[in-house]
Amino acid sequence: MASSLFNAVLVDLTVLVGCVACLAAFARLSATHPASVYLVFHGLFITFRAIAILNGATTLFSWRGAIPVSEPEIVRAVVLADLALAAMTCAWVLVAHRAARFAFTETARPHRKLQPEILKLVAGVCIPVGCAAMLLWSNLPGIVFATDQVESNWAVVAQSWGGLSLFVLIYWYGFRPGLVLSVGAYLSWVIYQGNFRFRLLIPIILLTMINVDRRGRRWPGALGVTVLLVCSLMFFPLKGIGQRLQSAQAFGDVWESARYEIASVFRGDHPDETVLDQFASALTLADAHGRLYWGSTYAGLVTVAVPRQWWPEKPGLTRYEQEISTADRPMADDGMVVTMMGEFYLNFSYPGIVIMSFAIAYLTGMWFHRAYRDGYFSLTHFAYLLVVCNLIQVFRDGLISLFVFTVINMLPLVAIVGLHLFSHPSSQMSRMQPILRAPRVRERSLGDAKASRESACL
Repeated sequence: MASSLFNAVLVDLTVLVGCVACLAAFARLSATHPASVYLVFHGLFITFRAIAILNGATTLFSWRGAIPVSEPEIVRAVVLADLALAAMTCAWVLVAHRAARFAFTETARPHRKLQPEILKLVAGVCIPVGCAAMLLWSNLPGIVFATDQVESNWAVVAQSWGGLSLFVLIYWYGFRPGLVLSVGAYLSWVIYQGNFRFRLLIPIILLTMINVDRRGRRWPGALGVTVLLVCSLMFFPLKGIGQRLQSAQAFGDVWESARYEIASVFRGDHPDETVLDQFASALTLADAHGRLYWGSTYAGLVTVAVPRQWWPEKPGLTRYEQEISTADRPMADDGMVVTMMGEFYLNFSYPGIVIMSFAIAYLTGMWFHRAYRDGYFSLTHFAYLLVVCNLIQVFRDGLISLFVFTVINMLPLVAIVGLHLFSHPSSQMSRMQPILRAPRVRERSLGDAKASRESACL
């Protein structure tokens, strides 16, 4: 069995390196490209985890009363993940080739530019509402305003509105000292809460992408990479950090606990790194369940925005996970994920993993190139960054989380997009940039398109 896993890891490393090389050479790979997000996801949760298991890390469900995930299950999951990566790489390269081919032949299409009036309106409403929600329903040092029970999840969602509005202002005005300090205070509040760790990771990803685009670069500098890595590592022990800070434990105890969890991350056996195991388990449970869902796993999107107080029996987003879970593989009870690929398998079996992965990559790749053709201050570019910064959660939790993390948890930013779409048609413009200090994204895009076109002709 170990030899099979060794061969699977060897093939996976070969596929990963080959896909990185192809994307770097032919797909205009950058920090804001969806392929970069997926490569990080695959490298951390598939490749690194498989290597850790090969080196002796314990697989998921290795406790009494459960059936541990076996090495053959891991091997199958790795192979399917490689197929998905290869399909997505083909899609992103194809999109880049088409974009380079038509970069200088297509006519300029009108598009909407961002209107500062709308940005200020949303920020002016959401910052006070967000601050009120933070005071009423969150934990604050020395202040007891939090209620024991929150009647609706919308009250929890509103807590982040102030911070999201600050990101909007940074997007338009840049990293001004006052805005940076305010964002630092907001992220400190997020760390103190401990829960909803995506409120730390996703904003850092978004701010990194904004910084890269405003500076007209493809990749962040050394400082940006350092901040991103530190915040990514803090994601794993964040719950424990928040709990210990709230209980007023000494800083040394907080750091020692966090250091222990970070050490387990580097060993590859942290519970949050078992995404590969959960994917493998979902494949087995889907086979045992014996039927495909044919897209019905996404039915919960119709009712997700309705408060449960209005509809106590409304369908949950993960009802399908409860149906496939068993007593010896209690994925639903333990709050596990089936991953985006597992979701495709549940709905459409093996062809679904390849076809749906290709389709998602193709659509995100098209949006990427359109966003950079339209320019930084276009609505297309703004909306694109809202989606791409959430893709790490989508790849991990499933396609349905694209709606949850983007539309619900980033509602003020989505409201900005909606208000622009329903604003007066005079807001449309050609490809000219607004009269502001715009980043050099447009020049970079044309130069890269020309280079890609020339390489495609070789």
